[in-house]
Amino acid sequence: MESIWPDDTGDEFARRRAAVQQSLHARGVRRLVLTSTEAIYYLTGATYEPLERPVFLIVDAEWTDYKLLVPLLERTHLEKAWGVRPAGILTYREYPAPSGEGWADRILPLLDARFLFEPGTPFEIADHFVRSRGKPVDVLGAIRLVKSPWEIEQIKRAAKYADWGLQKVLQASYYGATVAEVYAAASVLQRKVIREVPDYDALASKSICAPWPAPLSSEPHSVPPLRMKLERGPHVALALTRVNGYAAECERTFFTAPPLPEERERFELMRAARRLVARHARPGASCHELDGAVNRFLEEKGWTPALRLHRVGHGFGLGNHEPPWLAEGSSDVLAANMVISIEPGLYQTGVGGYRHSDTFLVTDDGVQRLTHAPDTLEALTLRSRSLSHRVRAVFVQRALGTHSAPVRGVHVQTRASGVAAPPA
Repeated sequence: MESIWPDDTGDEFARRRAAVQQSLHARGVRRLVLTSTEAIYYLTGATYEPLERPVFLIVDAEWTDYKLLVPLLERTHLEKAWGVRPAGILTYREYPAPSGEGWADRILPLLDARFLFEPGTPFEIADHFVRSRGKPVDVLGAIRLVKSPWEIEQIKRAAKYADWGLQKVLQASYYGATVAEVYAAASVLQRKVIREVPDYDALASKSICAPWPAPLSSEPHSVPPLRMKLERGPHVALALTRVNGYAAECERTFFTAPPLPEERERFELMRAARRLVARHARPGASCHELDGAVNRFLEEKGWTPALRLHRVGHGFGLGNHEPPWLAEGSSDVLAANMVISIEPGLYQTGVGGYRHSDTFLVTDDGVQRLTHAPDTLEALTLRSRSLSHRVRAVFVQRALGTHSAPVRGVHVQTRASGVAAPPA
């Protein structure tokens, strides 16, 4: 089976291999063993689902090719990996396997007297490596932080789809809509990506586009029940995308009824905190200081740590959350061609949350926004319920059997505000 990667990505993978080998030389170590699906994808472009059967990628500081140790049933499948010749794919029988035929027996000849392995390696494997004189070191982390021009183009593509998915969430939202209705309308994003990306890889792609209704929008990592309804707001619309390995996100606070004066004030305070980060984010900026500046700004406005909850941002790449971490306590420093989120938020339990998030590229002198959904209160106050909304509601209710009473909260059984009537 030949590699699925086109020839014009060969230089990209060669660059990564050279960077890893240079790091090994600098550390005076010959070999690195990688076991995570992300790391193996990063160096070879190969996707797979390991389940309980581990896959091992061995990088040598001198070899021109990698070696793979895989379960026998994955051998042909993983010939698609870049930088691995068929003869370099070694196998073990199964997991578990008879004595002498398992991964622990077959990996030993591939290990040097001193070798490195990923810090996140599963305990069973890591314990075996430590007893074999291996040392856990994060070699790939520093290499993955700064994106190549090719990687930036992949993230821009994911950002474009995040914008599209978020717009679908907003278009489907109205006062009284259920999470199920909006989620169903936005789920067409996956079909769009499949149609438009010829080499679509399901194992390296995902999308989540959904609303977090008030008051649950104050719990940014909760999961809204499908029957929960959008009432007044503030709600949060979220679109997370990963397209063939590269991720982006876009989030917006929105209302389905005219916001009250205090809600307008909180919305604009959140936007001011975003602008503060965007003004100071540039190469050389301390991620610790960026988060600290926002925390001090919001503290002065009366928003305590318990009402802020969330760091200012994080990095993007193969994951939707990866370094650099824009948080107090982080040692990360921004550099050109890193990709980050900027998403300071305000969270009031029982009321709702205020958070916009965008994907940003760090440039030579600042940041460039890669997601472009509307961000003003006027654009994000949704007032109309159309015929298409009504029709969709009927079909979704029938399909999911959601005719029972709506869920108005999970931990808090109160409305987001005292105004109960729908907008005129």
